[in-house]
Amino acid sequence: MTSVSIRIAAANGDGVESSGALLGKVAALYGMEVFGNRGYQSVIRGGHVWNQVRIGDEKLYSYGDKIDILVTLNQDGINNQRGHLSENAIIIYDPSKCNIDGLNGTTYRLIPIPLLDTAVAAGGDPIMRNIVAIGAILKIVGIPMSVFEGVVKKMFSKKGEDVIKSNMKAATDGYNYQGVNRSYDIKGDGKPRYLVEGNVALSLGAYAAGCKYYAAYPMTPASGILHWFAAHTNKGVLYKQTEDEIAAINSTIGAATAGVRAMCGTSGGGFSLMVEALGLSGMTETPIVVVESQRTGPSTGLPTKTEQADLLFVMHASQGEFPRIVMAPRSVEEAFYLTADAFNLADRYQCPVIILMDLFISEHFETVSGFDVDSIKIDRGKIADQGGASGRFKRYELTADGVSPRSMPGTKGMAFIAPSDEHNEYGDIVSDILAGIGEHVAMRVKMHEKRMRKIATMLKNESVFVPVVQNEDAKHFLVTFGSTTAVATEAMLALNKRGLSVGLISFNYLLPLDAKKTKAILNGKHLIDVECNFTAQLAKVIMMETGIEIPDRILKYDGETLDCGEIVDKVTAMLK
Repeated sequence: MTSVSIRIAAANGDGVESSGALLGKVAALYGMEVFGNRGYQSVIRGGHVWNQVRIGDEKLYSYGDKIDILVTLNQDGINNQRGHLSENAIIIYDPSKCNIDGLNGTTYRLIPIPLLDTAVAAGGDPIMRNIVAIGAILKIVGIPMSVFEGVVKKMFSKKGEDVIKSNMKAATDGYNYQGVNRSYDIKGDGKPRYLVEGNVALSLGAYAAGCKYYAAYPMTPASGILHWFAAHTNKGVLYKQTEDEIAAINSTIGAATAGVRAMCGTSGGGFSLMVEALGLSGMTETPIVVVESQRTGPSTGLPTKTEQADLLFVMHASQGEFPRIVMAPRSVEEAFYLTADAFNLADRYQCPVIILMDLFISEHFETVSGFDVDSIKIDRGKIADQGGASGRFKRYELTADGVSPRSMPGTKGMAFIAPSDEHNEYGDIVSDILAGIGEHVAMRVKMHEKRMRKIATMLKNESVFVPVVQNEDAKHFLVTFGSTTAVATEAMLALNKRGLSVGLISFNYLLPLDAKKTKAILNGKHLIDVECNFTAQLAKVIMMETGIEIPDRILKYDGETLDCGEIVDKVTAMLK
């Protein structure tokens, strides 16, 4: 496999994010594989930011360890990124903005380009210096300008011909600038790919599954979901930016009670506010989907950095006991399919389903060949078609599998009460201050047992609540969940090339967990836990469910993602 990692670094507000996205789209259109990520601060403008785009001729699982090409628009780019450069990195810089005296005598290849002056001379805004740099990058990696032109025409068609021409002029000047030569032989296969962000894939999965209501209060890194729904109001989905997260989840419960598929989303801080209402969903057996995209904590923490420290929180959030499902997509593609499955599972078992994302998987982008929308089947679960003989509907009927028939509001003879208190089969509140205390206590036991029977039903009917094994004949296994799985996959492949026998065991459905089958999969293997938190929360879940302890651990909690090199070096040291 041949790949190159390109990082564009500048100040917040200099167009770094849009530049990285543009470069990724061009490479994807040319038939290359793309994996990108960005680093930014929680300020409106200013502060050092970067966007890294890795392109290659085979499937990519991370945005790369080292920077092969650095485009820096200011001195901070050199000062902050030098430690991330590969040995023979190419540095494209504006000599009027950067002092490179400290780079003399290094093995780096320095390409000075007057980015700002070239952009202005092309008839463009100063922010178009990024476009000049992209033109140079296209020459270095071997992407024809004709591909860039197609993307620019599509992106700027509404802004007029003059804008398209100025962008083309700026990029062409960078492409043809003296000293810019092709340095990488990465060939696209000619099959255009889609470049998709995790939040977008999740939103598309919800839409494909028939989601008709989305509610949220904006909170990084889940805000992208709200942005998607707001931009697609013509798709028959109502979105609501609520006054807070409490209103978001309560309105979602209301929408689901009214019969529509409904979802809300937030980060850890917002989910803290949703916790009480999560229990309301459990008690009323209302099927909702909740997205929790993790960032560092506690409190505000690092609001633009990633972490996987909310696993135990979402598994045990809210008072009392009730069935819930927790899933954690491992890739952008899986965010689409798992989200669609979340709605079916919520309806099938009439419980809340939590999709555990994090900043990295929510906001990074990668190429996909497309999503098989036709494969998404909608299952609304048990829907009753008539009421009881007495004219009252047993919404919470005691059943062997724990799942009671639902009714859709407005159906004749099927009215019901959905109380937050414990209740009987009709929804009448059970109170210990009324007559017949013993009878009410017995009903509490029956209702609680009925709800909890859903867990056994899930494990019996669904095959997904076990980890997925790759390279099952290996001697050593990395153990991951969610977003760390992709980079762990790349590390596994790299370790195998070094002659080490390493496999991967990854979790995407975490609750409920089929303890018996999971124990059989893990038992007798040398396991190395890999996750982005301090307390090894996945390892704790495994210990709690199976009794298997994983003492060997690779943990990261500085807000940055794990990279392949880190895992490879630490595993190699462990196995010496």
